Amino acid sequence: MQHYKNFIDGKWIESESKEKIKVDDPSTGKVIGEISCAKKTEVDLAVNAAKKSYNSRILVDMPILARAKLMRKIAEETRKVAKEGGELLCYENGKSIGGAIKEFNDVADIFDYYAGLTDKLEGKTIPVSKNIFDYTVLEPFGVSAHVVPWNYPIAMIGRSLACSFATGNSTIIKTAELTPLSATIFAKALINAEVPNGLINIICGYGNEAGSYLVSHQDVNHVVFTGSVATGKKILHSCADKAIPAIVELGGKSAGIVYPDANLDDVLDSARHGIFGVAGQICTAMSRLVVHKSIKDELVDKLVNLSKSLKIGPGIDKNTDLTPVISENQLQKVEGYARSGIQQGAEAAYGGKRVERDGYFMEPTVLNNVSQDMTVAREEIFGPVLSILEYEEQEEAIKIANDTDYGLGAGVFTKDLKKASWTAGHLEAGQVYVNKWFAGSHATPFGGYKQSGYSREKGVDALKSYLQVKNVGISLN
Repeated sequence: MQHYKNFIDGKWIESESKEKIKVDDPSTGKVIGEISCAKKTEVDLAVNAAKKSYNSRILVDMPILARAKLMRKIAEETRKVAKEGGELLCYENGKSIGGAIKEFNDVADIFDYYAGLTDKLEGKTIPVSKNIFDYTVLEPFGVSAHVVPWNYPIAMIGRSLACSFATGNSTIIKTAELTPLSATIFAKALINAEVPNGLINIICGYGNEAGSYLVSHQDVNHVVFTGSVATGKKILHSCADKAIPAIVELGGKSAGIVYPDANLDDVLDSARHGIFGVAGQICTAMSRLVVHKSIKDELVDKLVNLSKSLKIGPGIDKNTDLTPVISENQLQKVEGYARSGIQQGAEAAYGGKRVERDGYFMEPTVLNNVSQDMTVAREEIFGPVLSILEYEEQEEAIKIANDTDYGLGAGVFTKDLKKASWTAGHLEAGQVYVNKWFAGSHATPFGGYKQSGYSREKGVDALKSYLQVKNVGISLN
């Protein structure tokens, strides 16, 4: 069994406690590796390394074009390890090999993107009076702690780390204990890019130990978190106690409205990627479809046929369409949600239970005749379960879609762009997809409304959350 370590201050560090976290392959349930478990000692080491590097001002004072060049070097080295890292990610997460390799390449693209923005972070002058010269300066927060989830473990590192690095912060990343191994391959890219020690540190420990201690650490000045609402609220309390800023993305229950004139092939393609891709373990998963009564039966039939056509299997098989969920606990949770929907009156048009085979596989599930008061329509399932709700009037569709505590994503399917624009304006969500789920890129801002969190990741807007504004007024008398 391969053993992995934490990456702190440019070195591979074994946990003082000697405790290990075992990682399994969700497609088989068998252990594929282990990583040294970070405790308070290792968190302290990582924070101290980040603080020391920040106080040295090695990144802050680095010429901006040199910082951009270093970021492009990180991108280049990340692409070189994409195949190696992608294979390890495929095995530890269960996702498709193509998607896993793409995560590494996406991170490279993100670093290239933000490298091009480093020299465009500008302050401004403010007219006060003829005897006062007043201007603003954008400065980093200092030590930034990032707690990333297991569903997109490399992509989530990239989208926050690139912003943190571009703005001059020093960073500690706490990986998810279910998927920590592939991040060590990314750390190899950092070493090969000759990133100065301490600027980027990657540790793995349990959330209630290392994660909790990290975000509450007295020397952490800024926190980034993606995960559940319950954990996010705990982290926000820790940040409030220290009065430091946080960027939080806390999941969703996204709905797609299907109008009578919709191209149903667009809906099917979006279902393939939006709810059955990555086994539905996506914060912005298309978990609800609000469908007009006149086309609901036709669409449900097509969704059933799509579900039947999906090949279930391990992500390493390039022909696989539906990969496993992350763990036995997650499988039981997803199956329990499907069962509760059926018990509350929904019809299992297809699926509804686990697949009897090794690993953690859930059938692609289409629940018809779901009502908005059912648990499956209100709570985030994080699995390949699609709920179909019916509407007749346009305003009713909006009401159903917005009737949730979440507001991360939403969608609309129609050939009428005027109607699409009207609908997008009435949906309470941070991003709205029209005729194609996930119609965005690393250049488009991402974040939620309501309990899906606040602040934004990706795009130019994301940089604002990694900088603070200093005002300087100079008397010219």
